[in-house]
Amino acid sequence: MSIKQNVLSVDLSDKISPSSAKRGFSFYEKLAFLYLLNLIDWLCTEALLLSGRFYEANPLMSGLITGFWSAFIIKAVLPLGMIIICSVIYRLSGGVESLAADIIIYIGIALYALVNLWHIFNFVLLFFVF
Repeated sequence: MSIKQNVLSVDLSDKISPSSAKRGFSFYEKLAFLYLLNLIDWLCTEALLLSGRFYEANPLMSGLITGFWSAFIIKAVLPLGMIIICSVIYRLSGGVESLAADIIIYIGIALYALVNLWHIFNFVLLFFVF
């Protein structure tokens, strides 16, 4: 057997296992992206409300958010606390990802992405139509 054949016949199956291969975004990356979309939603909503031409379309939020600090607590601090709690639970579970948790996170990301697209549409209206 030649040296070339020995090099080519090296078994790498123990070095690369399906569990160690990255299957996409990690749990923490998905939570961070969801939180980022939440913050973008909050900032865009504040900017549109300050223009005086838009109002809060969410009836739950319109009653709760009365000023900057209440909005800051509801849209920044509470979600961050929930993400920290989710991260601790994930860590305590041994880092095992749940299909149900993934589906819920992806639904949240999709909904916030749609809301942020709606904000872009409203900014176009604000700057080019009004």
